[in-house]
Amino acid sequence: MKAAMLWLNGWGMSNEAWRGMRSQFPECEHTVPDLSRADRPEAFYEIARQAALSTASLPLIAVGWSLGGMLAQRLAAEGLAVGLVLIGTTARFVRPREERRLGWLDAQVQRMERALYADRTGVMRTFWQSMFTAEERQRDRADPSVSFCDAWPLSALAAGLSYLREEDLRPLLGSITCPTLVIHGTADGICPYAAGEELAARIPAARLEAIDGGGHALPLVHRQAVAEAIKRMVEHGVESSS
Repeated sequence: MKAAMLWLNGWGMSNEAWRGMRSQFPECEHTVPDLSRADRPEAFYEIARQAALSTASLPLIAVGWSLGGMLAQRLAAEGLAVGLVLIGTTARFVRPREERRLGWLDAQVQRMERALYADRTGVMRTFWQSMFTAEERQRDRADPSVSFCDAWPLSALAAGLSYLREEDLRPLLGSITCPTLVIHGTADGICPYAAGEELAARIPAARLEAIDGGGHALPLVHRQAVAEAIKRMVEHGVESSS
């Protein structure tokens, strides 16, 4: 199927995260919007939506990782995508203490935001390390440079944390009717695996593909497994429904 693929990054991530994966879909047209231009929480979706509308001549497959996966959910709920791929993401990042297994406490994100202004380098280094499991770090299978996850200006990083604190997509999940693939690492230290299970349970046409032992950096560490899962979804899910 000739389609457009919209690749939406996680918080702070370089657009280079998608380079190796995009090359595995040569029949598609690819768009990677620059989320680092966002200077306020609502600007992230404005950028994503404008990028989606720019592909209107082709059916759109939205692929979102982490924060980008939240943007992709809203695009699909608005009917702008014929296929949805959600990688290591959630419908609601901040959770109350009784739902701690599904996300972060609001106080944690607030502390992270304050720390950004005092010690950006330290915050980003800690975040980068937490994206990988101990086994993944030992295997050294990912780009070791923290700069890969520190590609946004401070204004965008702060706006992104505010977005993660504020966005709640749970009321929209039932309205997402396109074929949806949820790819989630079972050892994800940023967006817990339980959040992926929640997405798969509440989106009507969703299927969950677990990456056993995978952390948060699936597009970097498990690139081939992710690409193959997307190919199967496009061939058997999106094409059969179009």
